[in-house]
Amino acid sequence: MEPLDERPQIGMIAVETSVLAQNGIELDVMLTELNVELRGAMPTDTPRLGWRVLTSVNGEVATIGAPTDDDGQWWRLGQIRPSQGEPGPRLLALHPTLQRRRPSIRDRAGGLSLRWPAVTREAPDLDLLAIDIVNAGGERWLPQGDSFMVFAALRQPGGPAPGVYFGYVAGQYPALPLDPGEYARVRVVIDAGQWDDAHAGPYEVHAFLVDLGLRGADVLPVELTDHDVQSHLPRRPLPPPPAR
Repeated sequence: MEPLDERPQIGMIAVETSVLAQNGIELDVMLTELNVELRGAMPTDTPRLGWRVLTSVNGEVATIGAPTDDDGQWWRLGQIRPSQGEPGPRLLALHPTLQRRRPSIRDRAGGLSLRWPAVTREAPDLDLLAIDIVNAGGERWLPQGDSFMVFAALRQPGGPAPGVYFGYVAGQYPALPLDPGEYARVRVVIDAGQWDDAHAGPYEVHAFLVDLGLRGADVLPVELTDHDVQSHLPRRPLPPPPAR
């Protein structure tokens, strides 16, 4: 089984290469086999043939799809969800727009690296952290539907490897083409939840280029103060006045 970052993607969904190579079956046959009913209208360009299971969750089919062109570059996807209300067949909702097949995350990230610029290393501003996305490869790098959104995690020196929990709106910080040696300088966002357990003292900032699964090779050392922590904690509503 291929690792997730080595699987080609349809839209944002990573799919086994062997699944994409299948011939697939008729949509009506698949709905019958899965005991699924179509919910809503069917787009006019929905193929009748070539459907196959793309993803499953806990043994239940979650996503199906079929190519809409001979090259298999554009796909119609469908999400399968439990029925609402009375017990009955699960429901299929077809995605309203076609999704493009893309290379794996690892392939799309090829040649790129993250670099803290001198202005950040020498005087890090926790509200305006900047990082360079560098094309360190020998060929022109072209975006394929990804963004240059970089999130960061705080870690105490010697502590466990940090995770990053994030939410962002698609389309922010769109990726740009880069020739060898060129770079794009972008802002690094520290998620507000990172500050809940932080306190004054030395920390490391770890950067992650989200869409391309790229981690910065170097960490950024910072010294947090009590003011830093308090000013970045999420604002909580004031308690109501006592009842009289």
